[in-house]
Amino acid sequence: MSKPLQVLSLGAGVQSSTLLLMSCCGELPKVDAAIFADTGWESRAVYQHLDWLEGEAARADIPVYRTSAGNIREDAMRSQVRGREGSRCASMPYFVLGPNGEKGMIRRQCTSEYKVRPITRKTREVAGYTARERIPVGHVEKWIGISADEQRRVRLSSQKWQINIYPLIEMGLTRQGCFGWLESHGYSEPPRSSCVGCPYHSDAEWCWLRNHEPESWREAVEFDGAIRNCGGLRGQVFLHARRIPLAAVDLRTDYDKGQMPLWADACLECIT
Repeated sequence: MSKPLQVLSLGAGVQSSTLLLMSCCGELPKVDAAIFADTGWESRAVYQHLDWLEGEAARADIPVYRTSAGNIREDAMRSQVRGREGSRCASMPYFVLGPNGEKGMIRRQCTSEYKVRPITRKTREVAGYTARERIPVGHVEKWIGISADEQRRVRLSSQKWQINIYPLIEMGLTRQGCFGWLESHGYSEPPRSSCVGCPYHSDAEWCWLRNHEPESWREAVEFDGAIRNCGGLRGQVFLHARRIPLAAVDLRTDYDKGQMPLWADACLECIT
C-alpha cells in the first residue's frame, strides 16, 4: 500500500501554524499540502500572517492552497438566513432576542459550509480525484490543529478515504505549549483565526479589533446593524451576547473600569 497523502487543514491560527512550521523545520514529517479555507472576511492580521506562512512553506517546498465557498459577509448581507430570490446562506450563530425578551442563538452552519466542505473538496482535488470518483480507504491523512488541552474536540472522519490525525495531541502539546514552541524558534505569535464578524468573539477580541483594525471594526458594526431584523425570524439578532448593538457594548474589563478582581493577589498580566 502506498504512503497516505498528508494534508494539513490550515486555519492560520496558533495550533495549525505550529504544525505547518514544525513540518517546515523537519520536526514533523513534511506534509504534502496545506489547505486554507478563506471565508473572505478574516482580519487583516490573519491574511498578513497567511502570506508569511506561505513564504515559509514555499522554502520547505510545501504547497499552500487557498480555497473558498464564497464571501461569508457578502452572502449573509445578501440573503441572511433564508435567502431572497431562492438563494440560501449558511447560518451564522447570531444571538436572538425575541419579542417578549426570549433569548436564543441561531444554530451554526457556517463552519461546515465555509471551512470544512471547501477543504474537503480541495483535498479531493489535491489527491487527484474528481467529486464523483471513489477514493481508496485511508488514502488521505488529514492533519488537524487541535492541541492536547482540547481533546474534547477530537472527531473521527466522516469520510472513509480520509483519516483525521492530531499530531499535537500525539505529542502532548497544549495551546500554551504551541506558544512556547513558536517563541523558542523565533516565531511571532499568530493572530486568532476567525471571521471579523464572528459572534463567538470575546470582549477582548472585539476590543482588539476596534483598537487595531478600525476598518474591520467599522465593518462589523455596520454588519451588526444590517442583520438586526433577520428574515424568517421572530425578534431581532445581534453579534454580541448581550443582545445590544455592537457599537453600544462596553468592552472595558473590570480592571479598566477601576474594579479590582475578587482575588487579592491576581497579577496584572492576567487581567489586562
